[in-house]
Amino acid sequence: MSAVDPEALQAALARLRPLILGHGGDVVLESLSEDGVVTLRLVGACKACPNMAMTYVGPIRSHLLAVPGVRDVRCPQVHADRRALARIARLSGSRPFDDGGSCVSGALQPASEAVLPLC
Repeated sequence: MSAVDPEALQAALARLRPLILGHGGDVVLESLSEDGVVTLRLVGACKACPNMAMTYVGPIRSHLLAVPGVRDVRCPQVHADRRALARIARLSGSRPFDDGGSCVSGALQPASEAVLPLC
């Protein structure tokens, strides 16, 4: 059983959806592991968007990591390397990536939706 409350996770996704739907895309929850790893799939216009990595690192990852019990957020469609994702996080004021491969360290700093390009 996951320590993540499925209702809290769905509520976080519901807060994200208007931002993403406004740009012709959507986010689909693919899986939630027992250890709190959320795997997502971006659909619609997001599938081919050049700003996919920024959308993932900024609003998507930040909102979902704020849900208690979520340890990591993954999106296999994002093909940027970890250093690039860490730099995007740092420049956008989003939750940082640590060096150990886990997305759990660092204080949550919500990114401004007005500053981040979305799919």
